[in-house]
Parts: sequence; structure tokens; C-alpha cells
Amino acid sequence: MIGYLRGNIMDLDAERVLLAVGGIGYEVALPAIEMRALRARLGEDLHDRERLHSVEVDLFVYEHAADRQPTTLFGFNSRLEKDFFRLLITVADIGPATAAKAMAAPVAEIAAAIERRDARALSALPGIGKRKAEQIVATLKGKALPFCLAPIPELEEAPPPDQAPEFVADVQQILVEQLGYRLHEAEAMIARALQRRPELSEAQGLLEEIWTGEQHV
Repeated sequence: MIGYLRGNIMDLDAERVLLAVGGIGYEVALPAIEMRALRARLGEDLHDRERLHSVEVDLFVYEHAADRQPTTLFGFNSRLEKDFFRLLITVADIGPATAAKAMAAPVAEIAAAIERRDARALSALPGIGKRKAEQIVATLKGKALPFCLAPIPELEEAPPPDQAPEFVADVQQILVEQLGYRLHEAEAMIARALQRRPELSEAQGLLEEIWTGEQHV
């Protein structure tokens, strides 16, 4: 059973990360709060695909296997958050998918709501209505207390870099996807061309300047 993975990020979206470990790609589903924390700790690398692929991260993993269904891996940034997830799924009618969906707030906040018997706050979590909220309180009151002191993770994502004009982005795409240059090479060529001719405002002119200017680099 897989309980922990450490590897390079090959891709990520709003819910999943593809982690390359020893030549194998593991698709790991992250609860919303865990994905926010992961994106925050990636910093500026989040917005640079080439740098992102070189980033190595570690995730604590819960492996869920169901009859006649593909195995699902759920990922967490710390052991404590994984332990809280495992506590949640001890509640009747709260399976792994529901527990992961419900973890849209920091663990400490959810645990505090349980200990306060605040079913209303719990029912506002995704996938948790009034009945499930009451079940959570009845089952976990007292057991969630240690998690009330869990640290609040950093959730602020690094802002994207200033957006280049659309024609610059088009030229960068041509250089990388059609002509095979690496991203940092394309960026450097574009920067040199714009330094020589900052008045350029359309893709064709920029490509021509790159072509003529690079002959003399």
C-alpha cells in the first residue's frame, strides 16, 4: 500500500497532481485545502512549467481501492492532515471521496467546529449536509480535539508574473512549440529583440527582428 510519495511535479490542475517517482507517474487527488497549500508552497515555480517540472515535493498518501473501480490516491501535505482525513472516514456514510471534498477549510477550523458541536458550520462544507454534519459531531466529538491546534497552512499563492502583450506570447509559442526552442531560450531571444526594437507591436515584426538579430549574436 502506498503511504508516501516524493517526486517531481509533471502536471497539476485544480484537483490533481501528477507526480513522477522513479520513472512512474502517480496521479494523486488532493482535497481543495491541500491543493491550495501545495500551490502556495510552490511559489513562483507554479507559473513556470519548465521550473515546475524540476520541483520535487513530498505527499502523504491514502490509497483507496474499491471493488471494480480504479485505485485512487489521495494526497496531503503533512501526516497530520492525512490523519484527520482518516478520522473523517470513520464516520458512517463519509467515504474517502466525500471526506476529500469536505476538506475545503483548514483542519483546525473543521476540528474546532466538531468540538463546538457546530453542525451548521460543518453542513456548509462541500458534500456535507445537515444529516452528515450531525453524524460527524456525534461520532468525532472529543476525537477531533488534538486537531484543533493544527497549524494553519500558508494558502496565499504567488501572483503570476506580469502578462506579456498577446503578440509576444504568440511568438513565444511559435518558438517553443513549432521551432523546438526551450522556454528560457525563447524568452531570451524575445527579450533581446525587444531591447533592440522596443517599438515592435506585432508578431511578424518581432519574428523578423529575432531572425535578423540572432544572426549577429
